[in-house]
Amino acid sequence: MVKYSRKIRQRSRKYDKITQEEREQIVKMKVNGSTCREISELMKKNIKTIQSIKSIEKKSEYADLKKALIDYGFQQIMEMQSLDKTNLKIIGKQANKLIKEQLEEQTSKFWNLIPEQKKFSNKRRIIQQIILNIVEKVQNTNQKMNDSQQTTIITKEEFEEKKAEVPSNIYEQPIPLHLTKAYYYLMSLLISHKNNYAFLQ
Repeated sequence: MVKYSRKIRQRSRKYDKITQEEREQIVKMKVNGSTCREISELMKKNIKTIQSIKSIEKKSEYADLKKALIDYGFQQIMEMQSLDKTNLKIIGKQANKLIKEQLEEQTSKFWNLIPEQKKFSNKRRIIQQIILNIVEKVQNTNQKMNDSQQTTIITKEEFEEKKAEVPSNIYEQPIPLHLTKAYYYLMSLLISHKNNYAFLQ
């Protein structure tokens, strides 16, 4: 009897697996006033599982850590003047090195953001997600910088400054001889064509 009750207590401490549909249903029932015990009995789920569900969207336990490391890695890479920021492979390698260093150091400011039960576990998948986000962020920044360089907007003040640099006697300067000859040649053709048209009328 003692062994049986111990098994029940051990099982009650575990969390049940919840689908996204069940999560939505639990949240709606809570909003409508149902207690965790009522939901637990109705859905045949552990009461601790019901109590742990606060929202429809499941928040990753690594969410704060990922955000902090993405911002850190991005800032560090952008400050590296000698790094070729157009080479995504190089950026990925550098980001991987930076992130691993921070996750392996227990004195790092990011160490406390790691969930307690996951501090010494394999974080390969999380590291890959962080690196991909850093690379994408650097790539987007490069694209914005290129776009801003290609599109130059001149303000009214800048126009006035440039206008002052233009020589005031630009229109008084002599026209080159070859342009003058070309002008008179075209005018002669135009006048000749106009006279022929008048004659036909």
